Amino acid sequence: MIITKQILRNIISDRNINIIIHGSDISFITSYIQLASYKSVQSHKLYYYIYDCYYYIDVSKCKQKKNLIDLLKEVCISPNFYSKNNSKKVIILVNFDKLTSIYHQSIKTIVDTSYLSCLFILHATNLNSIDKNILSRFLVLSLPIKIQSNVTTQLTMDKLVCLLKKPVNKKTIDTIREICYMYYMNHKDSVDLQRIIIQRIGSNYYLPNPIKYAIVDELATINYLYQHSYRKPIFLEWIIYSLFKHLQHYTTNLT
Repeated sequence: MIITKQILRNIISDRNINIIIHGSDISFITSYIQLASYKSVQSHKLYYYIYDCYYYIDVSKCKQKKNLIDLLKEVCISPNFYSKNNSKKVIILVNFDKLTSIYHQSIKTIVDTSYLSCLFILHATNLNSIDKNILSRFLVLSLPIKIQSNVTTQLTMDKLVCLLKKPVNKKTIDTIREICYMYYMNHKDSVDLQRIIIQRIGSNYYLPNPIKYAIVDELATINYLYQHSYRKPIFLEWIIYSLFKHLQHYTTNLT
């Protein structure tokens, strides 16, 4: 299951279940808890962040892992007397998978004995490095993938320009199909990509106007025919073959 802000909000509000969040984009966590407002603290020879009943610790920056265990024991030994609503402390351990199995077991023991005083949120990039006994005690959620659609669209366009300069053969066709498949892994439609194609075509002074008109006209026709189709990769593939057809004699000055 992919975690959302609403799910995380409910978990922190109820504080009755520990979770492991896996994925590479930890900005989802830091932005939600507003880490920038936290106070940097040093104790047990460790640097970490604290705000009210929240503790944020990046374990990959702990040089002496034993100090991390000592800190957790101290934090978790008592209820949160200083919180406004007397709720559980929230312990956020980032890069938990960077610890060895020995420290995993030590933290598991702390988690088991601190269920009345603390909620644990563990972050890991690689779930395979975490013991199954620990995974069974946590609700495992995935971080949403952060997609920079403008970046992926631009990269796709750059790949197309390189392809258009090559002859059409089996390797080229396989590459086109791979590009179309990967593009729709990150996009719901190809509107942004088509917009860039039209802009590039329109601003290319080396292309005759009749060629430009023909490309725009055929893209419009393809869009009309495929407007209700669910086979989007094939739709984009057709657009690319159309470009090959119209630009076969004008590949020298494509940009």
